[in-house]
Amino acid sequence: MKTGCITFYKVFAVQTQIRKITMKNSNIYFTGAAFLMVLLLSACVVASGVVHTNAVVAPNAGLNKYKTYAWYQEQAQAQPSYDKGFSPNLDKHIRQAIEEELREKGFEKVTSRPDILVAYDMSVSVPEEKDKPENFSPGFGYSYAYMAGYRYNYSNSYITGYRNVDLFKQGTLIIDLVNPVNNQLVWRAWTEGAITKFDSGYKPVQKQVEAVLNKYPNR
Repeated sequence: MKTGCITFYKVFAVQTQIRKITMKNSNIYFTGAAFLMVLLLSACVVASGVVHTNAVVAPNAGLNKYKTYAWYQEQAQAQPSYDKGFSPNLDKHIRQAIEEELREKGFEKVTSRPDILVAYDMSVSVPEEKDKPENFSPGFGYSYAYMAGYRYNYSNSYITGYRNVDLFKQGTLIIDLVNPVNNQLVWRAWTEGAITKFDSGYKPVQKQVEAVLNKYPNR
């Protein structure tokens, strides 16, 4: 009987120890899982601030042959419809940054017979009272260029991945290169939702323009 009691207590002690180890391992597992969840959530928060830069190109675009450029429209072609979000400084900063980046890439700005025409735009929120098809040229919608009075009217050449400007996330900076001979879009690149403040200074704008034009292949 005494031996049986001793055996019983030993078995009980072993079972208790096993339960403690199991609970301890469970706590470790739970703590590890919780820590992993925190890391994943943190990664999501960081990733949400990442700006994605992309580009699309027309078939047989022959980008390496372009050496000179001019603005698609040097002057506004319609009365600007300024909204409270419009900033003339932003317009100036973008154009200045584009010219500087193109110069660094070896492009020369000319006043006649350019190899390529340059246009830019930016997606903005659409006021309900202005969201009317008759206000825009085919393929375009309410955008920053519209606010500035620009009217772009070139074909997208059925480029794979092409989207109308108003289908981009707000604040997306878009730079287009257009063939002046046939008025066809040959290259487009953009930074998705890159510009969050229209009153940004030159440096933030220049950084985004550089990111966009870095998508242009080296010559």
